[in-house]
Amino acid sequence: MRAGLALMVLVSLFFGLSFEAFSQTTITAHKFKDDDRDGFQDAGEDSLSNWPIGLFSGPGCSNLLAESHTDVDGDAVFEVDAGSYSVGERFRPGWEATTDRCQEVDIDGDSVTVSFGNFWIEDKEWR
Repeated sequence: MRAGLALMVLVSLFFGLSFEAFSQTTITAHKFKDDDRDGFQDAGEDSLSNWPIGLFSGPGCSNLLAESHTDVDGDAVFEVDAGSYSVGERFRPGWEATTDRCQEVDIDGDSVTVSFGNFWIEDKEWR
């Protein structure tokens, strides 16, 4: 790992390239149970683990690059290069999305977090 990093530094110095051009960053997808259906995770609303999340190239969640599952903190993390991506959650019966199920992300070097909220339909009050 150190040899690879040293080589990247030497190449960037020799050719005048920016070191940032070689670095990756992360997109974190955070999944939570949105009890009040407001699209935001409030105090007392749990994170959801083991939920499939996909990383797609470009907009529209149509060209799958990678898939992961949320961890115990409700996070699925993808390492990416600069570019345009979309992140999408997989639908599960019994749940209603309270945020967009497919979210577009432009990466320019900074890490990004997108949040996905869902409401368990069984919790709905039927009147």
